[in-house]
Amino acid sequence: MGKKPGLLCLLLLSGIIACNKNERFTDETLPPVKVAISSVNGQIIIPGAASYIKSNDKITVPVKIALSSSAPKIFTLSIGVNNDTIQQLISTGKLPNTVLLEDNYYTIPRAAEIRFGVDTLSFNLDIAMQAIEKSYGKSLALAIQLGNPGKNNTLDGAAGSAIVIVHTDKVITPAEIHYVYFTDAGTISHQPSGDNAILGTTEVTVPISVSLGGIAGNAFTATVNAAPDTAQRLLDKGTITDGVLLAKDNDYTLPPTVNFDANKNTATFGLKVKVAALQQYAAQKPVLALTLSDPSNHLVDSVKKTVVIVLDPSKLIETDITNTNIRYSVQFENTSNGNENSPKLIDNNINTKFLLFNFTNAWMQLDFAMPQYTGAYTITSANDAPGRDPKNWEIQGSSDGQNWVVLDSRNNESFGSRFLTRKFTFSNKVAFKYYRLNVTANWGEGLFQCAEWRLLRRP
Repeated sequence: MGKKPGLLCLLLLSGIIACNKNERFTDETLPPVKVAISSVNGQIIIPGAASYIKSNDKITVPVKIALSSSAPKIFTLSIGVNNDTIQQLISTGKLPNTVLLEDNYYTIPRAAEIRFGVDTLSFNLDIAMQAIEKSYGKSLALAIQLGNPGKNNTLDGAAGSAIVIVHTDKVITPAEIHYVYFTDAGTISHQPSGDNAILGTTEVTVPISVSLGGIAGNAFTATVNAAPDTAQRLLDKGTITDGVLLAKDNDYTLPPTVNFDANKNTATFGLKVKVAALQQYAAQKPVLALTLSDPSNHLVDSVKKTVVIVLDPSKLIETDITNTNIRYSVQFENTSNGNENSPKLIDNNINTKFLLFNFTNAWMQLDFAMPQYTGAYTITSANDAPGRDPKNWEIQGSSDGQNWVVLDSRNNESFGSRFLTRKFTFSNKVAFKYYRLNVTANWGEGLFQCAEWRLLRRP
């Protein structure tokens, strides 16, 4: 009696296994299926009966694959395009006002996997909004073609392919077209237009603004190039008087692209102009023109893709005024070594230095014959121990040498290497006759050293 339940279980298990074998046998004997693309008379019209999803950067068209019955087993089929079909239909006038959707403006999967038991599935055709904007007013066409269904399955005749047609003027309105353009295009741009130019001793960087019309989307780039012919025509016409054309690379340099961050409608790039060119043409108006092309997304505005820029050297040249008609004095002098005394601080030679013993604090002062404007200075570390470098200091200005105004204050400043020149800028709209570098702390040693202090006049 005790063995009968076990035998019964064994018989039941055998029955289940037998059933499963019969089911698998039935699956394996299901006939192959025919595969087709769901369409209306071989076309998928957008907008139309077929749905699509629209974003700032693309539209997504779900393409439906239909099987004649449930798939008997897993198989794959290839997905491709047939450009020749579209070109022929366009050339014969069967697709009027239509252009081929170029392959760099769309993505589709190369294959689809058909799972056991399914009778439909979809894959996404993504079309870049740039293509729709570029061909606005026309239709875009793409022929999608299925191929190579495995496991003895076949294509359902002509239904194995379909033409996707996108009516661009029904997907977007003119107001939705994204145009990339120079913010200052349409007028002659006089630069600098504010105080945001970065002035240097060898080159200045002028920020140039580029705008995007419409709602911002993903990050993208646009190419920036010189347009000397445009600038020269304005000079030849006399539109710009006393102008002189600057040469790319010789007088200025450009980045290859301007980069828009995601969800941003403006971007800037740095126009780098050589100070030597500004000095050479200081009595004239340096002129150049720039143009935009080849955005990785959206369109370039054909009217506002070029900007003409006139530079004002008087607002861009930074001048070293340290040794300009001055009297120089210091709070403490190095009287033991003439090779390391205070004049070495302003001799314009980073290989010499001013060295002080028993340092706690010290100021160095420039007294100009006439009041001077300044908004920048440089300090250069000397050759020996970093512990002697200035750490905390102030730049002070005075009209009478008695009453001082703090123009710039720095704390915990360090120099990463020897003979390193660091530049510091500050806002100052007042011309002073006296300027001081007042060092209140170094990095811990009992000696203070500094190779150079240079005062710079900024426009």
